[in-house]
Amino acid sequence: MQSAGPFLERQVELPSGRTFYVEAGKGIPLVLVHGLLGSCFSWRKNIPALAEHFLVLALDLVGCGRSEALREDKYGIEVWSRQLEKFLDALELPAVHLLGTSTGGAVALDFAARHGDRLKRLVLVAPLNPFCRRAAFLSRMFRLPALPDIILGLLVRNATQLAPFLFRHLLYSHISRLTPETIPGYLEGIRVEVTVPMLRQALRGWQPSHLASRLSHVTTPTLLVWGEEDKPVPLSSALPLLTRLPSATLVMVPRAGHLCYEEFPELFDEKVLSFFRSAPLVP
Repeated sequence: MQSAGPFLERQVELPSGRTFYVEAGKGIPLVLVHGLLGSCFSWRKNIPALAEHFLVLALDLVGCGRSEALREDKYGIEVWSRQLEKFLDALELPAVHLLGTSTGGAVALDFAARHGDRLKRLVLVAPLNPFCRRAAFLSRMFRLPALPDIILGLLVRNATQLAPFLFRHLLYSHISRLTPETIPGYLEGIRVEVTVPMLRQALRGWQPSHLASRLSHVTTPTLLVWGEEDKPVPLSSALPLLTRLPSATLVMVPRAGHLCYEEFPELFDEKVLSFFRSAPLVP
């Protein structure tokens, strides 16, 4: 991981298994939750700047990165949300700032709905949400028998060949912003025997109506950050989400795709830090 200063690689044993995380900085805890097929590596460009102001803790969700696979094969938003809860318990953190992206944003939303008293502020980067039709379509497709599993296995086993296409046409707005370590770093977190069942369970288990029913319980001051050219979770889903989060504001990153914090890390960090500075913060 790239860093402007020291950071620590740590592990903690949770009921879901061993969880790997990166720690940097000091101060008020800021927990980072990556998206599907990501890991703490996803935040490599942001941790140095954020760690100048916070104690940054970037964990790998179970089944991702260097965290263990689940002992019982049942992945999904609620499972990861409970992992996050136990992670905070294990580190004895009663209240934190929380930043989640994509699927990790849905995890953060679920956690905020259940444990708002444990959050100071919430940042969601293009979070998977009930108003994203593309996610709903994928979930329905992978509930079909047999064929989707075969396709999923082929995709994961050929990740090395497919990754450049995905970053060029789906995840980034412009491939010129892709730095050399990006694709190898993401590929390191893929383990076929773990990643295939993790994706299958996560895709099949996506229940937009369930998360929608919890949105009114999210009262934590919230910042929504969206790349204007996001394809996996289009900007069109941001406005209905915004209207259902009573304490949320929306900012956009021009010319950015789904991974806006990677394409424009300085601008992204500036927006996030500005949000945290907009009211007094009590450790």
